[in-house]
Amino acid sequence: MRKIVMACWLACAAICGSQPVWAFQKPAPPPLPSVLEDITAWDLKSHLAFLSSDALEGRYTPSPGLEIAADFIASQFAAAGLKPAGDQGYFQTAHMVDRKMPKADSDLTVQTGSETIQVPASAITIAEVATATHIVNAQVVAVSSDSDNWKDEDLTGKAVVVRLPTETDRATYMKVRRLTTAISKSKAAVLILVGSKAWPMRSASRLLAADDLAENRAPVFSVVSKPMQEWMQAGAKGTVSLDIPAPEDQPVVVKNVIGVLRGSDPKLKDTYVLLTAHYDHIGTTATAGRTANPNATPEPGDHIYNGANDDGSGTVSVMEIASALARLKHHPKRTMVFMTFFGEERGELGSEYYGKHPVFPIADTVADLNLEQVGRTDSTEGSQISNASMTGYDYSSMVKFLEAAGRRTGVKVYMNKEASDAYFTRSDNASLAKQGVPAHTLCVAYDYPDYHGLGDEWQKIDYANMAKVDRMVALGLLDIANSPHAPQWNAENPKTQPFRDAQAKLLGEKKSRDGSQKTE
Repeated sequence: MRKIVMACWLACAAICGSQPVWAFQKPAPPPLPSVLEDITAWDLKSHLAFLSSDALEGRYTPSPGLEIAADFIASQFAAAGLKPAGDQGYFQTAHMVDRKMPKADSDLTVQTGSETIQVPASAITIAEVATATHIVNAQVVAVSSDSDNWKDEDLTGKAVVVRLPTETDRATYMKVRRLTTAISKSKAAVLILVGSKAWPMRSASRLLAADDLAENRAPVFSVVSKPMQEWMQAGAKGTVSLDIPAPEDQPVVVKNVIGVLRGSDPKLKDTYVLLTAHYDHIGTTATAGRTANPNATPEPGDHIYNGANDDGSGTVSVMEIASALARLKHHPKRTMVFMTFFGEERGELGSEYYGKHPVFPIADTVADLNLEQVGRTDSTEGSQISNASMTGYDYSSMVKFLEAAGRRTGVKVYMNKEASDAYFTRSDNASLAKQGVPAHTLCVAYDYPDYHGLGDEWQKIDYANMAKVDRMVALGLLDIANSPHAPQWNAENPKTQPFRDAQAKLLGEKKSRDGSQKTE
C-alpha cells in the first residue's frame, strides 16, 4: 500500500511540475475597460468650475441659471454621442406653476363661548392655499400631532387645529409635515398649526405640476399666539373665521435632461439602467429661505449658493461617466440612461415628474443609481478618501455590483449605518424606488462643513478622489448592464416591502398588458 501511495504522489508531482503555477491559482479578473481612464480629474474640474460658477446664480428651480445648466448638460451629452430621449431633444419638459403664497391680510377670529380671540395678521404664516378662501364660523376640531385618532372623524367643513411640538429637529418636522399633508387632503375647511415660535414651514413658494393643481387641498397656515396656545390647553372648542387671499401663480417650464446609450443585446436592450443626479441647487440668499443651512460657515459679501458638491459633483459625474462609456467599442447589453433632474431641492420634483411620466417603461427599468455629494471628502465624520456609501445599503442586490467594482478599482463601498436608512428617501432615488425600481443614492460625504452654505465652492472638491469613485461607479453600472440577472429587492428586509409591492404590481400590470396584446 505504501508503494502505491508513493507512486501516486510521485505521479502527481511530475504532472504538477510540468504545469505553470497560474494553472492552480484563481483566474485573474478581466482587465478594466480602458475607457475608464477617460474619466479624469481635469475634465470633472473644468465642468464643475462652470456649472457651479456665480454666472449660474445657484441654479434655482426655476431660473435662467438652471436653463443655462440644462443647455450645458445637453451639449455634453450630444458631444459624447448619446441619443436624445426627451420630447424636445435631450429635454423632458415639464409645464408647472410656481405658486407664491400670499401674506395674511386679515385677523383670525376664534369664538369660544362668550370669549373672542383675535390673532393679528402679522402672527399668521400661510403655508398652502389654492384660491382666495372665506371661512366663517367653521367648527373647531383639535388634533394631536402624536395621534392618528383624527382619521376616525368627519373633518368635512371643519377647522382642524394642531398644537405644534416645541422640538424642531428633522424627525419631528417630517412627522408634522406628513400630518399636515394628510389632513390638507381631507375635506377640512382649514388646517391651523399653533406654536410658541415660528415653525420651519415650507418655502414661501411651491412648484406644482398639473397633478398637484388638480388636488383640492385645504388651506394650511401657522400662528404664533399665546392666547391661542392657552385656548388649546383649555380644550380648543368653538369656531374660526378668517379670509385668506389668493396665491400668485406663475406658469413655468422646467426640464429633465436625458441622454441614452442604446443596448446591444437583442433581448436585454429593452431593459434600462439609470444613472441620475439633480442639477439644481437653492439659488441665492433671496431664494434659499428655509433650505439654507444656518450652521454653515458664512462667506462675507457672498449671496450665491453655488452648490458645487450638492449636487454639481453628481451632475458632472453623470456627464463624465456617460462620455466615457459612450466610447466603448461594444455597447453594454442593456440600454443605459443618463439623466439629470430639476427641482430636487424643492421636493424631488424632477424625479417625481419622471416617475409619473417615464420616458422608458418603469417595469423594464432594472436599476437606478443616483449620485449625491460625491466631490467633497472632508466629511464631518472624518476624511472619506477612496470611500463611498449607498443609501438603503441592505435593501437590494445592487450593492453587490458596486462592492465588486470597488474591490477592482480601490474604492471601499461600505454601509454607513447612521445614514443608510435615514437618507434613503431624501434624494431622487426615492421617486424611482416608490415605483418599484431598485434605486439607491451613492454618496461620499453625507454631511460636510458647507452643506447648503455659501461656501460650497468648486475649489473645495477633491477631484482626484471623485474621478476614482466615478470609475468605480462606471464599472459597477457596466456590470449591471451586462448581467443577465437584474438587481432585486431584498425580500428578507421588511423595510423593502412597499417597494416590492410596487414592483409586483408593476410587473403584474405588464404581464397582463403583454398577454392582452398577444391575444389581439
